[in-house]
Amino acid sequence: MIQIREFNLRDEEGIRELFYDCFGREMSHEEWVWKYMNSPWGSAAAITLDGNRVIAHYGGIKMKFYFKGLEFDVFQPCDVMTHPSYRARLFTKKGAMVKAAELFYNNNAMDFAFGFPSERHAILGTKILGYTRHGFINEITKDIVKKKFPSKLFWKIKIGWDYINPDEIDKLWEENKMFLNLSIQKDSNYIFWRYKNNPVKKYLPITLRSFLNKRLKVFVISYLKDDEFLILDYFFDRNFEKKELVLFFEKLSIDFGIFKIRLWIHPNDPFYNVFIKNGFSSLQSVPYIFKIISPKITDSFLFNNYFYRMGDYDAS
Repeated sequence: MIQIREFNLRDEEGIRELFYDCFGREMSHEEWVWKYMNSPWGSAAAITLDGNRVIAHYGGIKMKFYFKGLEFDVFQPCDVMTHPSYRARLFTKKGAMVKAAELFYNNNAMDFAFGFPSERHAILGTKILGYTRHGFINEITKDIVKKKFPSKLFWKIKIGWDYINPDEIDKLWEENKMFLNLSIQKDSNYIFWRYKNNPVKKYLPITLRSFLNKRLKVFVISYLKDDEFLILDYFFDRNFEKKELVLFFEKLSIDFGIFKIRLWIHPNDPFYNVFIKNGFSSLQSVPYIFKIISPKITDSFLFNNYFYRMGDYDAS
């Protein structure tokens, strides 16, 4: 018998078993708790059961977005999955997966949802779940050559969570949010949950301070992947020179012994041209897509103003 309902704590084991069947890796208890119990603004999920077996799952993490004094309630769908034995029957206009998605959206108030699906699933989301047509993330990269840097960049640089505190993160967020257009609210609660407390990956937080007054100038969240230096997110003092920030990224890459930088940046972001002028190349990356709930929001507003960063991607 097929049943569709909201998830509860007793469903954890069945959801984790389904995750393994779909993705071929274990979701630990710690990861499930981090994602569905400890996120800053809450999480939700609808599940499909065949008897006592969880055969489909449509989850989402709640986010708060900020835009020029306005706040939006948003969900980022995650762990959208159907057991391989049921996929042909569930992902149709009348299938149980779609009904689980409908239950998810009907039971959770939001202004819009957003995500980074594969292109195939983006097309299905548009046709079946009422999402916008998908766009593609703008990614920039640069191969780095060893060089000397201006002495100004040899400031106090530290790596690790012990060198940053919540008040400093919140202060930088308040300075940065005004020019980020539409963005996830990245205060210390979000940053610590998303990166510091993540049980799956270990991220490298980097701080740059002045030697004179020890004031925090730049805060970077990074990840080293194979031979690439990935910049997931960054915040900086509003008086910090844009070109110096780019040079700082290059210096960090060389210090790590990695000679390629990769990050996401929207072409409307004022920083985009600074990167391009300093030798970064632009290319098309993963799809991104929205489901609009509020009648006051348009797809052009979202695609033109959402200043994404690589760390917004739930798989990064």
